[in-house]
Amino acid sequence: MEKVDRRITKTKKAILCAYLSLLQSKGADSISVSDITKKADINRATFYAHYKDKFDLLEKSMKDVLDDLEKAIEVQHEDHEPFSLKTLEEIFKGILTNIYKHKEFYTVMLGKHGPSIFSEKLQEIFYEKTVKGLMTVHREGEVDLLVPTPIYLSYVTSAQFGVTKYWIKNNYLESPVFMAKQLLMLYKLGGATVAEYKE
Repeated sequence: MEKVDRRITKTKKAILCAYLSLLQSKGADSISVSDITKKADINRATFYAHYKDKFDLLEKSMKDVLDDLEKAIEVQHEDHEPFSLKTLEEIFKGILTNIYKHKEFYTVMLGKHGPSIFSEKLQEIFYEKTVKGLMTVHREGEVDLLVPTPIYLSYVTSAQFGVTKYWIKNNYLESPVFMAKQLLMLYKLGGATVAEYKE
């Protein structure tokens, strides 16, 4: 049974690698199952033993990677332990470290021909985690921020996604730890303070 499992894993990896390779040069809509099987050097029957079609391949591969991301950034807190900036830095570190772990996938999926659905799902995760953090900080009562909450959430999650995409586009030049510290600084000080704007 163990040999079969390893074979299945190897085949699925070959299929995904072929798909990602094809996505580097053309859009998802232009890729056919035949393209994938030819690139992976397998027959169509082998492909259909694992996936219903190319859309199923995309959906399952995205789910695997994004589920792993969510597990990596899920932080458990005791009731007496407040959500702090240190907690936030650890979350950023968890996000970026996990993205680096799957860097080949993220590079292609957020690249020129990557399907927009992946970008949307990743931003949703950033949004949901930001909401969760906000609710943890304000657990004692209603959220009453200096700007409307939806605008705050849009701003900070867009900033997180933008910095992450910049990092990926620049071939992960800096370490996840370094990038987490930069995100925290931007989060803590705000763009105007970092840029030293005057009143």
